[in-house]
Amino acid sequence: AKPAVSTAMGALALIALGTEYGVHETIKADALQLWQSYTQVLASAPIATKAVTSGVVYTIGDIMAQRSKLGDEEWTLDVPRTIRSMLAGLCGHGILSHFWYDISETFFNDQLHWTAWWATIPKIGVDQLFWGPSWNAIYMLMLGMMKLEDPASVLADIKRNTLPLIVSGLKLWPLAHVVTYGLLPTEHRLLWVDIVEIVWVVILATQANSDGVATDDAGTGDSENVQSPVVER
Repeated sequence: AKPAVSTAMGALALIALGTEYGVHETIKADALQLWQSYTQVLASAPIATKAVTSGVVYTIGDIMAQRSKLGDEEWTLDVPRTIRSMLAGLCGHGILSHFWYDISETFFNDQLHWTAWWATIPKIGVDQLFWGPSWNAIYMLMLGMMKLEDPASVLADIKRNTLPLIVSGLKLWPLAHVVTYGLLPTEHRLLWVDIVEIVWVVILATQANSDGVATDDAGTGDSENVQSPVVER
């Protein structure tokens, strides 16, 4: 699955460069080849590919969050924290998101038969009210377990940060999910969400750091207690 992730990121970069410098034909051909390779791997191993994609994104997001926390000051990468964030994306977000998008699509399309354009609105609403808060809680739980924290402390962190994270997410995700649920096929939704989440991770990590949920870490969404869940929503 790792080649698929590199393929997707490479394709996006090449398309951007092609637009910027005008070398459209060569760049677009390379980007198309990379994209085709990614979609082939995605089709053959969807869960593994999505797991690795989220693992990579959570790693990048955590490193960015650590760097942005110190600004121009010298900094040393907190490797254990980054590994925890990577594992949360790899073992949690990518896999669970795969099933969430499939379940959501089946429910709205096959059960409710809501297939018109306006069905995007309730899909976003369910995402924001259910999936987002659920993943935030799972993310913080995973971090707490990896840090061997007291379960009562982890539960307190979840209660304290759930509402602030939902409010923060409303600044970004409803608009982003117009693309997620309105334009993209199910199999490509996670890649789009993960790209947007690189920005989201920094937002969550910044909030988590100021909250001080476990002041030793700040990760993708918690101070690494809220190690910033590149959380959806």
